Amino acid sequence: MTPATSRSRGTHRALACAFAVVFVAGSLAAGTAARASAGLGAGLVDGDAADKPSHLGETCSVPSAATAGKVIAVKSTGGARATVTACEEWEGDYYQAMSVNGHVGYNGIAEAGQKREGDGMTPSGVYSMGYGFGVKAEPEQFHGAKYVTVTEDDVWVDGDAVKDYNTMQKKSEGYSGEPMYQTPAYDYGQVIEYNTAGTPDKGSAIFLHVSTGSGKTAGCVSVSQQNLLKFLDWEDDSEVEMAISS
Repeated sequence: MTPATSRSRGTHRALACAFAVVFVAGSLAAGTAARASAGLGAGLVDGDAADKPSHLGETCSVPSAATAGKVIAVKSTGGARATVTACEEWEGDYYQAMSVNGHVGYNGIAEAGQKREGDGMTPSGVYSMGYGFGVKAEPEQFHGAKYVTVTEDDVWVDGDAVKDYNTMQKKSEGYSGEPMYQTPAYDYGQVIEYNTAGTPDKGSAIFLHVSTGSGKTAGCVSVSQQNLLKFLDWEDDSEVEMAISS
């Protein structure tokens, strides 16, 4: 082999390698651009993006006022009927973990700021979920910090009361109000933290509780006992809000 021939073949190999490098680089750049246009991060190959947790389904409609990582979205479907959806935040959006049929007040859902004592309406808005309670002992599905097993001595102060309005108190201490020892409605329940300031006549005793079979509530949100326990289990010990809308 002469030096001239060797140089010629070497030149051909160098050119071939250079072409291959350019081709591969161009392919990678094109792939990156395609992924970017599809909403995938640069530097990731298809399938490397983090997958949405398997228990989450389609997106939830959650109002911007909600800030908790878990939100129970209550949406009127007409009259006292509603859908009650467990919505969980992931990657900046909310997705369904569970959605069931439920009920709201027999007069539907009140517009913001319009809820009044005894109007048979469920207040619209976003509220934190409070402590659990029930005629029955604390269920294993409840993971919150506080659960109150109610007795026949417990009432929720309502009506035209001023002192300790919208709180649970004892009849034996001179209070009157809605009896908390009610079954099946209050076999299990959770306080919806509406009117926590206790403003008289603004509305009281707003809970998530067990459906009674009547197809309505007096202003609360109700679901079946089976589904209520599922919600309590899903809540875990997380911060949870309820978003109610008509």
